[in-house]
Amino acid sequence: MSAGASVAALEALEADLLLEGVARHWGFDLRSHSRPQLLRRLRRHLREERLESFSALQARVLHDGEALEGLLRALSSTPPGLFSDAAFFRDFRTRVVPVLRTWPSVRVWHAGCGTGEDTYALAILLHEEGLWSRCRLYASDASEGLLADARTGVLPLPGEDDARRHAESGGRGSLSDSYTRDGNWALLHPRLRDGIFFTQHNLTIDGSFNEFHVIVCRDTLLSFNRALHNRVHSRLYESLARFGFLCLGRKESVARTPHVAAYEELEGSGRMFRRVS
Repeated sequence: MSAGASVAALEALEADLLLEGVARHWGFDLRSHSRPQLLRRLRRHLREERLESFSALQARVLHDGEALEGLLRALSSTPPGLFSDAAFFRDFRTRVVPVLRTWPSVRVWHAGCGTGEDTYALAILLHEEGLWSRCRLYASDASEGLLADARTGVLPLPGEDDARRHAESGGRGSLSDSYTRDGNWALLHPRLRDGIFFTQHNLTIDGSFNEFHVIVCRDTLLSFNRALHNRVHSRLYESLARFGFLCLGRKESVARTPHVAAYEELEGSGRMFRRVS
């Protein structure tokens, strides 16, 4: 075996032991995630933590809950700002909101919310569309550390790019109407912040906790292998009311999942699906 192959084999073994330890000790099962992407993120996290090996990271993570939170943060996909995908929010306004207006109450689940930027944007949108008073918005993530950040309702002060994306999404009024400024930070208004229910939930191992009219789960499944991908899709299907909407990322789909026949894609919507059976 060449020196390069030997190093790669040792790294793979260390990664296996790290993931096994996290699963057995903390209950977060990351072993079925897409291997190439997982390794890239782990290597980046090593550099950021100034550690020499996955074995060193394992030793730290198994004995330190804060180190675990740091690892989960590193493996999460957090959007860069408010209305980070203006096209998605524009399509949501034009395709989903008119249907939601016909329902007396609406339960929405944002699965894999990270530090909450997309959740805040969704709350702002629902408020602007006059639906906030009849909505209950739940947001979940596997990482309690990410959720702790999200619950504060604090984010870097939105700039011109955020305002532009908000306008492109069909935003009504000024984005600044939704927060108060504190130096270089923005605090989401209580009328929005207090209506978001953040809860820890691991899509890969936890069961459904309600029946929802809308589930937003965007760019969360990209790092999962096929078996885990299908298991999570079953969880989403079980949690979605009939005629409810499933909103995925632009590179994600219900194709090749066990429930593909249960959905109809909203034409031209960019990965929005309606459960029809």
